[in-house]
Amino acid sequence: MPRRLQWNEVRGLALLLGALTVCGCARGSANAYPIHGQILAISSPRPDGRVEITLKHDDIRGFMPAMTMPYAVGRAGSASDVAGFAAGDVIDATLVVNGGDVHLESLHRRGHAPLPPDAKPVRILDVMQPGDEVPDDPLIDQTGATRRLSDWRGRALAVTFVYTRCPLPNFCPAMDRGFSALQKAIHADPTLSTRVHLVTVSFDPAHDTPAVIRRHAEARGADPAVWSYVTGTPAAIDHLTSRFGVSTIPGEADTITHNLRTAIVDPAGRLVTIYSGNDWTPDMLLNDLRAHAR
Repeated sequence: MPRRLQWNEVRGLALLLGALTVCGCARGSANAYPIHGQILAISSPRPDGRVEITLKHDDIRGFMPAMTMPYAVGRAGSASDVAGFAAGDVIDATLVVNGGDVHLESLHRRGHAPLPPDAKPVRILDVMQPGDEVPDDPLIDQTGATRRLSDWRGRALAVTFVYTRCPLPNFCPAMDRGFSALQKAIHADPTLSTRVHLVTVSFDPAHDTPAVIRRHAEARGADPAVWSYVTGTPAAIDHLTSRFGVSTIPGEADTITHNLRTAIVDPAGRLVTIYSGNDWTPDMLLNDLRAHAR
């Protein structure tokens, strides 16, 4: 029977998945760990040319427990590193951790086995590029109103993703704190209040119902005129998060291992940029919003 994850393990996993977004953190000396596991899925090349494999792996001694996780393979543009590999292959590899860059190298096939019966389908992300029109799925905000991102056409948007039960202060709560600071800055500048908008999307619609996000938004002082918390149907949220590059893996004890993605959208509804991890400050987003609200 799999053991229940301890708090420090859940925290470590979430931090790792944040690092998988290659978030521009300060780089130090690289650490390398041997890793053994079975490939469950192989993605199409990402925008940076990398491929991700979902690997069900054993304990990584000195780093993290046995887990099923997505990992980038090789360096940018190295899709050929997985040529000839397939789901079901059992591999040995090296996990390289260098600041915010976490990836696999030196993959060697050791065999092949049927996929485990508990293997979950892996959702391949369809991430937008700058200039792409953002999706317009129907959502529900903290007031109970039906909303679409197109409702704010004519305004520059900052869009981020959270779940209300997130226990890690440097993950979803940090996104909330950053947007709270942004809201204060917008309130202090009358020229911005009708030209920009903040949108926080929950990727946990099963729990984050309209009533839950209303309480969550109220507790953080979110003014619906400036800052909307939204949820939606699982299908709508899956499509939206896929396009913005949000990866989520349900865990135990109501936890979700996830990355962090925060986007700027121009008034025409087209993507400007996506910040990965917590690689932004309220001042940075405020400058982006001012620049694109003109």
